[in-house]
Amino acid sequence: MTSRIIPLVLPLLLAGCAWDLDQVVCHPSVEERARESLSGELPAPAPPEVLPDSFRFAMFGDPQVNADLEHRLGRFARDVESLGIDFFCVLGDLTHDATQAEVAEARRALDATGIPWYVTAGNHDLYQDDGWQRFKDSFGPSCYSVAVAGRVKLIFLDTADGTVGATQFAWLEEQLAADDLIKVFGTHFPCCDGSLPSLYRLGGTAERYKLQHLLQDHGAWGIVAGHIHGWRHVVAGGVHHFIAGSMAPGRLDDGTPGYLLITFAGDSLSWNKVELE
Repeated sequence: MTSRIIPLVLPLLLAGCAWDLDQVVCHPSVEERARESLSGELPAPAPPEVLPDSFRFAMFGDPQVNADLEHRLGRFARDVESLGIDFFCVLGDLTHDATQAEVAEARRALDATGIPWYVTAGNHDLYQDDGWQRFKDSFGPSCYSVAVAGRVKLIFLDTADGTVGATQFAWLEEQLAADDLIKVFGTHFPCCDGSLPSLYRLGGTAERYKLQHLLQDHGAWGIVAGHIHGWRHVVAGGVHHFIAGSMAPGRLDDGTPGYLLITFAGDSLSWNKVELE
């Protein structure tokens, strides 16, 4: 069955991309990427310096810096000071085709915001030969956790090819059980959205159920995804599931550009949807 599906799926995933077919099919698996990310050879970025009782961060997907080096990260940077954003998280697809020029521009634009940033990988980030090598050289690991002010733990999962895998699930269970911090997950492919075909969600039904039940059983606050160039919010088993908009240039597939703005205050999190004009 799989071999009959792949020819139908690849054109949808790769439409309009200057992609390298060999890399798309043969790039390191999620197991290899996760093991490398968690080995300590790619250290997780340092926690942001924030006030312990009140801080604010943004989460969004898919800047997709394109061949013309266009993106909306500069527009987002204008909100950093006006909205008091302390740091932000990018949920994969930093570039459109993962070329060296696009990766360099994405890194420059992230740094130009002037605040700490955290990223994970998306499917577009593996669309070139050495795509994973470029990603980790420029951005670091694709799965890791960051404890913010001893209040919130950000946990990033690598779902760049639509799967979680055994290594990340084992690590995820450790992360969930390790402390009582508020848990917020960031990843590329969404887990829970019954209106989407499996091409646009985590691919395996068993993985989706397992992830949902782990988050639910451990009282996670929510999981925020990219991949869909639009906005979704549902609550399942007490867990927030967001698809947090996109910063891709040009006309989006579904909705307007924007991001999820999360505020910690009073020992709890609140959120707002921010749309860009």
